[in-house]
Amino acid sequence: MVKKFLKFLAYSIFFLFALIVFVPKSSLYFLMEHNIKPLGVVISNETLHENLFSLDVQHAEVSVKGVDAAEIKNIHIILLGLYNQVIFQDIKLSSMAASFVPLHIKDAKISYTVIDPLYIKGYAEGDFGKVTLMFHLKDFHLKAILHPSKLMLQKYRTSLREFKKAKNGEYRYDKAL
Repeated sequence: MVKKFLKFLAYSIFFLFALIVFVPKSSLYFLMEHNIKPLGVVISNETLHENLFSLDVQHAEVSVKGVDAAEIKNIHIILLGLYNQVIFQDIKLSSMAASFVPLHIKDAKISYTVIDPLYIKGYAEGDFGKVTLMFHLKDFHLKAILHPSKLMLQKYRTSLREFKKAKNGEYRYDKAL
């Protein structure tokens, strides 16, 4: 009985590994692009490079409802099934956002794991400071903790009004969407 279970486990792990390696990652990317298009989000002028466990997207231009929103130098997508992560590097926001936030984001990470299936977690760092995000999938609830930079505190006080200041100097945003 134990031998059969170990054999089943070995075959399952091999099948999962083969599925991850041989899945057409660029096709999944284009499916994602197709699904976000009705929301008004279009990603264009990108180049794709498939790796064994990941997909690299370079020089992506993002527009929302026909308005240029951001340019992303590199997107690294890791699809492992049990743990998935998207890493954005060198994001430059449109000049339209200059009155709300600083325009450069150094890097941002979004991750999802089967171990904690109800949450999508994120982290970003840029000229605005550092922010940690948690999104609850069941309740559509967003929680953000911002550690603002000096630039954010000096020039973008109006944007910080949406956040509640905690005693330790961090700013919290808590909202159900």
